[in-house]
Amino acid sequence: MPDPRASRIDVGPFHLVPTPDAATWTALARGEAASGITASWSDWVAFAEKVRRADELWRERETRGDAWDEGFVAARDAAAVNPYR
Repeated sequence: MPDPRASRIDVGPFHLVPTPDAATWTALARGEAASGITASWSDWVAFAEKVRRADELWRERETRGDAWDEGFVAARDAAAVNPYR
């Protein structure tokens, strides 16, 4: 059975490819052949956590903005400005 750590990982518009040094992986855009960003697995995990947190903050801000819009539409205050947009 092949070692799963030697398999490419597809992640949206790019993929992670293991390097000959088992401690690092290289991120390549789809269709890109040679150049990319090489980092350790823990760096990629930390990057993924930052992306997840940014997405969480963005969704929270969108939710607040939508709620604010709904509240002022219900009050019919045309002069109100949404601070979340």
